[in-house]
Amino acid sequence: MPRFFYALVCVTLLQANPMQTLKTWTKEFLNAQTKENTTLLPKASDDPAYKLEFAPYTLLYALGSVGPNSGVCLGVLFKGQLFKGFCAHGVNVVHLSKDRETLRLELLNRTPATPTTAPKETGYTLIFGLIKGTFYLTSLARLNQPPTYYSTAPTYAMGAINDALLDKLTTPPPPLAQAKVPQPTPSQSAAFAPKIQTANIGDYSLSTIYGPKEQCVEIKEYDRARGRFCLAGAGVVGFKTQGPYLELHLKPADAPAFILTFESVEGDLELKRYTQGSQVFYNQSKDDPHNTHPLPLSALTPKFLQGLKLR
Repeated sequence: MPRFFYALVCVTLLQANPMQTLKTWTKEFLNAQTKENTTLLPKASDDPAYKLEFAPYTLLYALGSVGPNSGVCLGVLFKGQLFKGFCAHGVNVVHLSKDRETLRLELLNRTPATPTTAPKETGYTLIFGLIKGTFYLTSLARLNQPPTYYSTAPTYAMGAINDALLDKLTTPPPPLAQAKVPQPTPSQSAAFAPKIQTANIGDYSLSTIYGPKEQCVEIKEYDRARGRFCLAGAGVVGFKTQGPYLELHLKPADAPAFILTFESVEGDLELKRYTQGSQVFYNQSKDDPHNTHPLPLSALTPKFLQGLKLR
């Protein structure tokens, strides 16, 4: 009887340990067999590095690796009960943080440097908001990239996140597939009238303007011009908006598109990213990670943008 009672107590303690349960989920998620070389972290169940207090909730995560395969499982502890969040493959580093009413989660795959290769870091940045007691995804981006998903609606609860959804929401559609406009040629009638694209973001209104010598995206605030981004000669211009984000596309006829990504911050538009093809001229998350020197729309003169390209 004493031996049976001791075993029963051990089982009860094991079930009552949220981190141990989370590590079991991680092991099952990685399909680890008992004979395989499995590593599970944290080693100590009370390691504070693997949890975040988000009163009245506690966020916990466990990392696992089986050979070359790695993954993470996340859980939420509430009133002594552990609720399963989600699991994801290809993760070996996690950063958890909070900002007011939002939870920020970075899922990283970090490859160290070797004598012949540079270190590499890929992954996702997820932001969750708490809506009526449930964590919902409000923003998703690939690491150091502008968000490809933004929503304040309760669409994807934390428990709905998985590898397939992460890939789906961070795979953008072909750029400007819907905004391509045929360019006039000398043989075409002077009455050529390309389709005009218009939209609003906050207090700003946007429209495309096509002329014989240049194609532009014009930005106005209460009918007052605030910015004009143009291409000389033939090309395609357009934009897309999602939540507080605006993306301008300026595609010359014979070169990759220039893409400028803005975020609406306290009524102004701030530049977050400026690229052409694989070239990155400015990335606020890397060049100014604390956003101590924001680049508002009013500062983005042609001369200033040219300076960013020549840095």
